[in-house]
This record gives sequence, C-alpha cells and structure tokens, in this order.
Amino acid sequence: MSMNTTIIYIPWFNQLITIVSSCLLYLFISWIGFKNSKKQFPNQINEIKKIWFKISLYFGFCLYLSYLGFLETFKFPPRMPLLSFSITLVSLYLIICSPLYDLIKYFGKENLVLFQVWRFIPESIIYTNVFTGIQPSIMTFTGNNFDIIVPITAPIIYLLFRFKFINTNWILIWNVVSLLGLLHTLSVGVLSAPYPFQFYDVHPSNAIVGYFPMTLIPLFFVPLAIICHVLGILLSIKNKIRESN
Repeated sequence: MSMNTTIIYIPWFNQLITIVSSCLLYLFISWIGFKNSKKQFPNQINEIKKIWFKISLYFGFCLYLSYLGFLETFKFPPRMPLLSFSITLVSLYLIICSPLYDLIKYFGKENLVLFQVWRFIPESIIYTNVFTGIQPSIMTFTGNNFDIIVPITAPIIYLLFRFKFINTNWILIWNVVSLLGLLHTLSVGVLSAPYPFQFYDVHPSNAIVGYFPMTLIPLFFVPLAIICHVLGILLSIKNKIRESN
C-alpha cells in the first residue's frame, strides 16, 4: 500500500455505531462529571466546566483535522500516534493541574476501575471492522489485542475491593498491567498501519484508523483509556502513601 492517501470504504453501519457510541460515552462522562461537581464542588463547578471545555475543544480540533483527512497520510512522522498522545498529555495536564482532579479523587480509584467496562465499546467496533473486512484480525482478541480482558475483569476487581477481599495494591497492579497491555495494543496498531516502519505484514493493513470516523479509536478511546489508567495509578499510589503515614 502507498504511504500516501488511499481510498477506503467504511460501511455505514460501522460509521454509525462508532459515532453514536462515542457521542453517548462523551455525554455520559459530561453528565456524571457535572452532576457530581454541582453536588460536591459547587464553588469550583465553573472552573471544572472551563477545563472540560478546553479538553473538549482540543479533542474537537484534532477530530476535525482527522475529518479533513489529516491522518490519511501514512508518512513519517506518524501523525496518528503523535496526535493521539498529544490529546492524552494535554488532557492529563489540564486534569491534574485543576479542580477536575479533585472531582476524580472524589469519584474514587475503585469507580475508575468499574468505569473501564466502557472498553467493550471500542472492542466491539474493532471486531465489527474485522468482520466486515476493513481492519486486520490482529487488532482483535483473536489476534494480538488482549484489551478485552480489561472490561471483563473491571467489575470483578471492583466488587472484590468493595467487599474487602483485595486492597489498593491490587487496583494498582491491575491498572499497571492493563496500561501495559493497552500500550502493547497501540504499538501493534501503529506497526500494522502502512507507515514506512510497518512491522506486521497484514491484509488489510490497519490504515482504517486514519479515516474518519474510525479516527475516534486513536483520538478518543485510546486517550480516555490511558488517562483512566494513569489516574487510577496516581490515586492508588497516593492512597498507599497516606496509609503508610
């Protein structure tokens, strides 16, 4: 495949479930965030809304670039992973350096674990893409992607913690292992795309993630998953430090 743009047809059903599920997930996060902000942090709710707006604005800008075809070119430097990590880093910085972090601390590390059941969404989208022949099978649980384990184990870890069968150490370990697994999946996705450094010789290649609306996978789902794991790790470490003092 050429390193330049290539025309890829995405079935309307695949586009529909990707856009609708992304919008519903975004709205759910916004709703639960503002609801708890109003209840627990009434004096900081305006600042929390401003930070959420900034994160949404930057994400929207990156998504618009992908809509214009910015990620359809597979030349060096690799635009897709760079844009994905920029969303992750910008969002993490804005969250940690703002009252939004207080809201997440209130939400709790165990609820962050349970929240990861949303990961069934991108796994279902990818599986649908593979089923319709527009994405390589290496990106599913039948290939080299084991992320499906995260949403399966998330409610189990949550319940075990809530009923005190496990402690914070297990939440920390679960987040670290899950994050490493996610980074592995991301690397497989990048190395399966038609970049000059493509490693996995698969057909079709993973070029689909450079085409809107499938760009929601690297630009929305991946950053959200990484952010949840990183925040879960930070909260677990802080909890362990507090317990040791």
